[in-house]
Amino acid sequence: MNRLGADGGPNDGPDDRRWPSVGLEHLTFHTDPLSVFIDAAVAGGARSVCLSVNHRDVLDRTELRETLARLKTLDISVAMGDGFLIAPTTSPTAARTNSPTNSPTAQLDRLRRGLDVIAEAGASFANACAYEPDAHVPRDPERIEDVLGEFCQVARTAQVDVLIEFTPLSHVPSLAAAVALLERLDQPNLKILVDTLHLVRAGEGPDDLRRVDHHLIGYCQLSDGLLASESLDSYLDLASNERVIPGQGEFPLEEMLALLPPDVTVSAEVPLRSLEQAGVPPEERARRILDGSRRVLARARPAHRTSHRTPTARELP
Repeated sequence: MNRLGADGGPNDGPDDRRWPSVGLEHLTFHTDPLSVFIDAAVAGGARSVCLSVNHRDVLDRTELRETLARLKTLDISVAMGDGFLIAPTTSPTAARTNSPTNSPTAQLDRLRRGLDVIAEAGASFANACAYEPDAHVPRDPERIEDVLGEFCQVARTAQVDVLIEFTPLSHVPSLAAAVALLERLDQPNLKILVDTLHLVRAGEGPDDLRRVDHHLIGYCQLSDGLLASESLDSYLDLASNERVIPGQGEFPLEEMLALLPPDVTVSAEVPLRSLEQAGVPPEERARRILDGSRRVLARARPAHRTSHRTPTARELP
């Protein structure tokens, strides 16, 4: 049983429906079998999960169907499919390697296969990222516009909204760049994913969120961390393997969350390699992550406000 702390939070167990809904992201347990991730989500009281369309167990159709049947029994939804990577078709890397895998046709074929997975899972969102870890490659969102625009149209026919994840590790390096990209593409089912770690590492924060039209934001990945920046390589390692439990770092999370649409999906993305190596079981890591996330979200939204949100593509006629 989770008890109410001095800072507020769950007091009647992880599945108490009176507390804010928080999901769990697949990256948090990306090195584990899918069954371990789901066990952890259940133990922590997650209301939803994200599935990586590139995870070995998700690609196993039998394993995926068994997992989806279990999630349905548990009343846990699949909110989003992650791992829709978009490469700029005119990138220096593509030009050097002359790789056909980066052609628009090849990319769209790959993205469609991922859409098939999340359509089976009933997810409303597909998360796209123009990943670029090389600090020497100039960031240019315009180089992904053609493929991203076509992907949005394909996803629209599948009743799926597309999220674009901005990060300095990609060709969409900031929230400001993501907003400009959405304005140029003008795709009705394209939204912004706000990852609190990436927002801070982009040099942005609450003031920047305050200037964004709420209807452009479709999803939030929640984690904490230190305000001090690090090298791109260190940032990549921390983002993938060692984040901070919400409420235990320095990010202004409550202010950030209060500025998001009140019923946007909030899902914890907090890989904790150090606790894993220390022998802390996945279920206990998930409890700590989700308890911390719910406390932060409850403080940010004490009145559990509701609003008329923009419907997803799956909900539109």
